[in-house]
Amino acid sequence: MNYMPVDGKPDRMHVGARVLDLTNWIEINSDYENDLAQKRELLANKHDEVFVSLPLGDGGSREVLDLLSEHLPRVFPDCWAGEVSIDKNLHPLEAASLLVQEDLCLMSQVGKDWILSAASLCFPSRWDVRDKIGKNLLGIHGPVPHYEETIGVATQNIFDKLTVERPIWRVNWTVMDSGELHQPVAVRNPDAMTVTRDNIEQTLYFRRERQTLRKLPNSGDILFTIRTYTEVFSDVVARYPEFRKNLGSTLEGVTPQMADYKGWAKILNEIQAWSNG
Repeated sequence: MNYMPVDGKPDRMHVGARVLDLTNWIEINSDYENDLAQKRELLANKHDEVFVSLPLGDGGSREVLDLLSEHLPRVFPDCWAGEVSIDKNLHPLEAASLLVQEDLCLMSQVGKDWILSAASLCFPSRWDVRDKIGKNLLGIHGPVPHYEETIGVATQNIFDKLTVERPIWRVNWTVMDSGELHQPVAVRNPDAMTVTRDNIEQTLYFRRERQTLRKLPNSGDILFTIRTYTEVFSDVVARYPEFRKNLGSTLEGVTPQMADYKGWAKILNEIQAWSNG
C-alpha cells in the first residue's frame, strides 16, 4: 500500500477528496484470506458489535451487494472465475462485507441529513458503530475535535453534491500502539504505554484508511468504504525514509484537544525526539 499522507506539512483537518476511478474501487492484496477470516470470526462471535442496520438501509444494502457481485469477477477474474458466491441468509450488506477487505457503511438521506442506515465495521479505529447508527454526519463526528468548525460544512456539501458518475476517495491516518485491525477501544491505557525514542520503531504503528464515497444509482444512498492498512514504524521507515522527519513536522501542528482524542498526549514528546534524532 503506497499511500503516504504524512508529508511534513503541519497537521490540519481537511477532507482531501479526489476523484475515484471505479476500476480501483476495491483493493485486494495478499492479506485477503486472513482479513476475511477475521471478519467471519467477528461477525460470528461479536455480531452486534460490528454489524448494525436500520430498515432505511435495506434497499441500498441490496444494491451494494449487486454492485460488488458484478464488479469483483470483472475486475478480479483471477479471484472470481465465475459467479460470486453469496450467503442469501445474511443481511445483504453483511454478505457484501464478506466479499471484500473493506468495511462498508451506508448513508441514507432523510430530509437534509445523511443518516448512517447500515454498517459492517469489523476494523474500527477506536469507535463503536453501535453509537453511530441512525445519526447524521454531525452526530457521527460529534466526539472529533474541531470537526464542526473546520470540515463539517465541507463534508455535508460533498455528500449533497456527490453524483453517481463522480465517486471520490481520500486517505485518513493515525498513530497507534497496536497493529491489530479490530480496535473498537484503546488497546492499552495511554498512561501505561512505555514508548521511548529508542523503542518507537518497534512499538508504534502507522495506520491508514483508504476511504471511498460512491453514490448508488437506484437508492440514492451513499456507500462509504474503509480499507485499513497498518504497519509498524520500522517497516514504514524502511519504505519511506522521509517519514521519520515528516511525522515530527506534521505533529507540530496538532492541537492539545486532538492529541488527547487520538491518545497521543503521553507520547508526542517522544515521537518528536525520535523524529529529530
